[in-house]
Amino acid sequence: MRLTSRVLVVAAATLAWAEWVTWRGSREAIPDDRLDPRAIGPDEIVLVLGCPANKRGTVSVLQRWRTRIAVRSTDVHDARLVFTGGATRGGLSEARLMADYAVQVLGVPERCIVLEERAMTTWDNVAFALPVLKTAGTIKVASNTFHARRARKYLALQAPSLAPRLHRARDYVPGEHTWAKPLLVAFEAYRAGKARRSR
Repeated sequence: MRLTSRVLVVAAATLAWAEWVTWRGSREAIPDDRLDPRAIGPDEIVLVLGCPANKRGTVSVLQRWRTRIAVRSTDVHDARLVFTGGATRGGLSEARLMADYAVQVLGVPERCIVLEERAMTTWDNVAFALPVLKTAGTIKVASNTFHARRARKYLALQAPSLAPRLHRARDYVPGEHTWAKPLLVAFEAYRAGKARRSR
């Protein structure tokens, strides 16, 4: 087999493996009867996890992606979207930047938006949103797949009674950002290894 062909085979296998790992991750830490990402539950709340803005203090690509995940995961005219994240760059919080994008670009009604503007970590994202999440019948977490999985695990640790209310969001879509999935899988593996070494 020529070198070029071997490289293509390895690349295709890597992409397929990362796609499968991401699909599997999107289903973890969720009750078995709540795995349909298109299902809409009663009193639904979507927790949208923050991330840094652009250097100019404007909404970043990753913030836009997480907001789109939230919007496609629910009925935005009926659910509540809790945007969480403090200010890291510029004057506006991560939560406010994403909420403004949701309202101004994606058509989410302002009345469906809840802001949590103190969180600086994923643990905080969950902890500071708990007073609102406790009122939900269904909870979804919107972020890239592995970040959302981490937040679901944090929720189960911080409020075990809420874990049965978790429902799968549409963070995984086959073929979406396929090129990025191996990078996200590698980063999550690096992060998990670093956490194990620090114990």
